[in-house]
Amino acid sequence: MTEPIKIDNTGEMIAAIPAMLSFVPSQSVVLVFLAGNRLSHIARMDFGEMDHPLVTAAIKRSNDTEGVYVIVVAENRTFHEVLDESERVIAMLLGAGADVWGSFYTPSIRGGETWTDLRGLFETGTVPDPAITEVGAATVLSGRTVARDRSELIARYRRKDSVTVTDRRRARAAKETMGEEFASSIIRELAELVSTRTTPDSALAARVGLLLTTDIHARDAILGLAVIDPNVASETMEAIASKLRTRERVAALTVAGFFAYVNFQGPAAGSAFTAAREEATQHPLCDTRMLGLLEQALTAGLHPTMIRKLAGTGVRIAREKFRVELPAPSGDWI
Repeated sequence: MTEPIKIDNTGEMIAAIPAMLSFVPSQSVVLVFLAGNRLSHIARMDFGEMDHPLVTAAIKRSNDTEGVYVIVVAENRTFHEVLDESERVIAMLLGAGADVWGSFYTPSIRGGETWTDLRGLFETGTVPDPAITEVGAATVLSGRTVARDRSELIARYRRKDSVTVTDRRRARAAKETMGEEFASSIIRELAELVSTRTTPDSALAARVGLLLTTDIHARDAILGLAVIDPNVASETMEAIASKLRTRERVAALTVAGFFAYVNFQGPAAGSAFTAAREEATQHPLCDTRMLGLLEQALTAGLHPTMIRKLAGTGVRIAREKFRVELPAPSGDWI
């Protein structure tokens, strides 16, 4: 089981925010919810956009939340604007029954930047370089990347290139020739790619896209890849989705978002789901049932450990239906 990382002071808490969000926020209000001395969850909105429904939804994401810190990150704002925004958000939190433990301001989350306590005597401190904190080191060791800003995170899920007509034709031919072994071979190949962190090519993307949209049991089995490494599984499916179109792209983005969700990367999951929904809007015949359920879970703040149960089910389906042995979920998986 991974040992918890201890955050000792305000500067370290602020420096940890990019790792928790998967991107470096700017012009933002970030709410850090705690259950005792443990992080419960985190929420972010654009500066000036936080409203009562959003605050209420953020509070309800966990039943064990005891307190919340408000972090305002905003360059090129007057101190009066920052203070007004902090007080506005605090008033909504208090009105919704939250216990506000503190409010802090920093122009940006960069090493050497100054943070200011907005609720006390305006004491100040220094934000350490996020890359060299214990949280930053753990992020690198886990293979996760932190986007420079939210736009970079969103860009990860854009379509970049496309499988060829030949790739699609060969995928269909393989499915007809291989029969039931088609799904098993792809699940095994994906498991190998995730285990070795190998980038999928267009030919595999075409086969995966076909499988995801023609075999719901195989799709559910693929969710079991999260047990190998949810971060690499998300990156792998993200790369596959970037090569696909229409309903195949929607299905791949949904699975990529699932992997990000169970890896405690809510903003990345939300970006994947948004990209999937945008694609589905252009192609109304897409099957979006799983996408809708995951969107609802993310919006409601369902904890990733609850969603992780689907990966355990996927491991079982892979073994029983497709004769593919994926690692059994470890004791600290759920």
